[in-house]
Amino acid sequence: MAQSEIPVALIGLGGAVAGAAATVTVGRLTGRHSVQAALMAKVDGFQDELTTFCAPFVEARVQLLPALTGRTPVEPWRDLAPQMSRGAPRWTSMVADPLRLWEMPGIVRRKADYVDDEVRLHQSRAADLLLPDVYAAIRELHQDAKELIDTYTREFQRLAKRGMGVI
Repeated sequence: MAQSEIPVALIGLGGAVAGAAATVTVGRLTGRHSVQAALMAKVDGFQDELTTFCAPFVEARVQLLPALTGRTPVEPWRDLAPQMSRGAPRWTSMVADPLRLWEMPGIVRRKADYVDDEVRLHQSRAADLLLPDVYAAIRELHQDAKELIDTYTREFQRLAKRGMGVI
């Protein structure tokens, strides 16, 4: 490089550094709000996903209420298992222990499938009372559905408080 090119190169380098510093400063001042807006949009989308995911489990708990008395439900039984999701929402990969969340829907769904079969069997026999093991399975499914809803809601709240980790 010739001697006259060195000051020009330094000026160019200085301009690049000044431009980067200005970008960072302006980004800090104006970018906070855009990052917050993007975060809120992401949280809203994930919250909708959580609501859609949990809705069949809430409906299952409501449908199980008459069977919690130990009597065979009188109304025609609407299968619970097909309504329940097999997989977890997308955001569960960002939580501290995603494997536990990924397994829960499958476990609850298998229990719901068993309860569906047993309740329909009791209804076809016109049995007034549920067998003790079926009654225990219904109570367990009711509790597991509640635990699933609570766990997913709690993990979502933690994730939202943490700032979603990655946007």
